[in-house]
Amino acid sequence: MVGQRFPSQNFILPEKAARLTALLPPFVTPVLVTHLTEPQEILEIVEKTGILTLQLHGGSTPEQTAVLRKTFGIAAKLITVLHVGQLPDEVNPAPGAFEVCSDAFLADSFDPATGKVGGTGKTHNWQNTARIVKAVRRPVILAGGLNPDNVAEAVRTVRPYAVNANSTLRPLGELDAKIAAAFVQNALRAFEKTSSKLP
Repeated sequence: MVGQRFPSQNFILPEKAARLTALLPPFVTPVLVTHLTEPQEILEIVEKTGILTLQLHGGSTPEQTAVLRKTFGIAAKLITVLHVGQLPDEVNPAPGAFEVCSDAFLADSFDPATGKVGGTGKTHNWQNTARIVKAVRRPVILAGGLNPDNVAEAVRTVRPYAVNANSTLRPLGELDAKIAAAFVQNALRAFEKTSSKLP
């Protein structure tokens, strides 16, 4: 998380993100997750980190996202985060206006009690996200409270392009290798079963 506006224990400075990126092996793509919305502020972080896959977690408007698309062209991948709740059709923002300038969507949970967006460790109404998957032409990544025990059901219900997990893999603050391995294994099995049922 680089560029913070909401509570997050995962916030790091751009300089550290750049150092971590330099350590990555070939064919691994870093993703810059940010709460920032102003295109100029995001551009400055991209210049400091060298990361060109951006997960826009702060509620960027379609106009702001369009500016980023125009600025970076096809050099950058823009992932627009949708905050999904428990009530039917509780999705913010509506994805339609973002399709033309986003490469993908990430559907994550929000906690109305704390105002936390992402990193809640809670699931949302997967039927909402399943409807999004059917309605948009862009890939949809499912996030929000996913763990080794529920990821298979989530994949079956939503049929996402991919899944994402963070806080549930860190019960004591640090990444738990066993939990992470079980999550990946169960997710892969679920995707294999889902793809085998496609016409």
